[in-house]
Amino acid sequence: MDLLDLKGIGKKKKDTLRKLNIYTVSDLYNYYPTSFEDRSHKTNILKANPDKKSYFEWKIVSRSYQNRTRVGIITYLFAFEEETNQKIKIIWFNDRFSHQKLKVGDNYKFYCKVKSENGIYETVNPIFCELDDEQIGNIIAIYPLTSGINQKQLSGFIKESLKNFDKDEEILDTSILNKISFNTKLDNLNQIHFPTEKENLMAAKSQIKIIDFVKELIYIDYINQNLQRKQSLDLKYDLDNILGKLEFKLTRSQLISLKEILNDASKDQLMNRLLIGDVGSGKTIVAIIAMIIFALNGYQAAMMVPTEVLAIQQYEKNLDLISKFGLNLGLLTGSQKNKDEIKEKLANGEIDIVIGTHALIQEDVIFKNLRFVVNDEQHRFGVGQRQALGKKGEKVNYLTMTATPIPRTISLRLSKILDLSMINELPKGRKPITTSVITEAMEETLFYEINKNLDEGRQVYVVSNNIDADDKNSVEKLYKRYIKQFKTRNVKKLHGDMKAADKDKTLKEFAEGRIDILISTTVIEVGIDVANANTMVIYNANHFGLSSLHQLRGRVGRGQYDSYCYLVSKHADNMAKLNILVNNENGFDIAKKDFDLRGGGKILSSIQHGRNISQIEFLNMASEEIDKGFKIFDYLKANNFRGVNFSYVEKFFEMDKRIILN
Repeated sequence: MDLLDLKGIGKKKKDTLRKLNIYTVSDLYNYYPTSFEDRSHKTNILKANPDKKSYFEWKIVSRSYQNRTRVGIITYLFAFEEETNQKIKIIWFNDRFSHQKLKVGDNYKFYCKVKSENGIYETVNPIFCELDDEQIGNIIAIYPLTSGINQKQLSGFIKESLKNFDKDEEILDTSILNKISFNTKLDNLNQIHFPTEKENLMAAKSQIKIIDFVKELIYIDYINQNLQRKQSLDLKYDLDNILGKLEFKLTRSQLISLKEILNDASKDQLMNRLLIGDVGSGKTIVAIIAMIIFALNGYQAAMMVPTEVLAIQQYEKNLDLISKFGLNLGLLTGSQKNKDEIKEKLANGEIDIVIGTHALIQEDVIFKNLRFVVNDEQHRFGVGQRQALGKKGEKVNYLTMTATPIPRTISLRLSKILDLSMINELPKGRKPITTSVITEAMEETLFYEINKNLDEGRQVYVVSNNIDADDKNSVEKLYKRYIKQFKTRNVKKLHGDMKAADKDKTLKEFAEGRIDILISTTVIEVGIDVANANTMVIYNANHFGLSSLHQLRGRVGRGQYDSYCYLVSKHADNMAKLNILVNNENGFDIAKKDFDLRGGGKILSSIQHGRNISQIEFLNMASEEIDKGFKIFDYLKANNFRGVNFSYVEKFFEMDKRIILN
């Protein structure tokens, strides 16, 4: 079913929804809220807290009036509250249309703050609706938006989409749901998007999280038990000799992870291992050494990275090391001129190791003997892309890498069903990053610090959590502010709505030092390594999880220069959370504190097409929910997964594919 088949969605709105990564009806009802607003409790102006929005019902008793001032147009009219016999002045600033929807003599619902000014009750820019409208009088879901769509429209579209729910998304049948006292996914989705009571909403959110987690555990077990293929691979190598060619010593955990990878690859089943390491912990060199060992044994190895800039950087950084072993390293990206030559050398086996972007998975790329694939920052690739690279060879071993730390308590349990290696220390000599929390009111001081670093020849990242929302700290608004403030500097912007070629061009220019200030969304969280960039500024920092902030901070501190991270927050009341970053450099410790604050986050997201749901705060998992998930999984496994909808699994995986962890 197409989005255009839903009531109210035309071509223009369909294009707008695409900006939110909503392409299908399923994407629409799986577009989760980021927060909720309780508008369910009706009160009166005498009982209401003046600092808190409340639900009122008033009658309009006057026509509207307008005054022109130096700052714009003020429109106002009067309402009457029968319960308290009080008059209320309703005011709008620079809004010429809202008052026209209110008719004298009619009653309406209002959701707003009310204050007494000079003996008169006043409210400014209230949310209002007719008495039979459900957007006031209930708990309301609040969604991330983009220009061209508002909360009410999106909520209406989601209501329509739920009428066309795909029952195939029910991963467990009714008998199992009854046994564990869970509702269906459809019932839970209805409750999440249109809550009736707070208790029901909390239960629905929890059940969605748990079943989603159980689904991932089932996928892992199903793939591992049923789809693993046998291999006969005898890797011969002198590890001490190989490591002796490095200009530095591996850390203890790097060495342990390397040995785990090599031992796993030598087993009679194909390797499918996840390597977790903090930002800057040296995951890539571990993967490179493993690739070298495969190549020394006559097999080809490939590493796929998310951006052309990073591919070039990794190629240049590792060329000398790989050449020491008499091996040929290749580079394959979408825009390079000698693509045909590289493809020919891959096909005839002249290239032993290749580093590239998604250009590696084009149909005309053929390998002679590919046996080892590394996916770097794999959550930037779709499942289909990650699988496509593995299909370029026969009996391919996989290593996937992530910098998203998993708290140790969870990772120990996951390791029982998942091949997992962890690098939990940073290489010696890496400089700490000076992290500061500042309020928006201190922006002039921030500009001074930025200018000081720019004068020394350094570069600056500026990050926001949104592109063009009605927020003075969106990418678009920051861009306008920064080009005005830094008139002599080259300021550029970068975000997900840009064309891929334009994004790569901007990243390349920044990597080459031609851009002074890069204003971006979190697309720079991975995929760029610029030693000259020493300043990271994160606006709306309180809207990010601690682990995401740590990831962003890790974009600086990669060179010889002192580096700085500024966490910009609107109010000082967010300082307690943000100060965890100020006082802590260890990603695993930060992940543990993030877990204590918000829950553990989505652990694997093994089959997410499109959006990464782990970014949505309310889907983070509490420890008791993880316990419940494992308990349900153990029960299902003990009963041979009776009642599990495996047709849903097969929808995403053909019989010869193995899961590539996300």
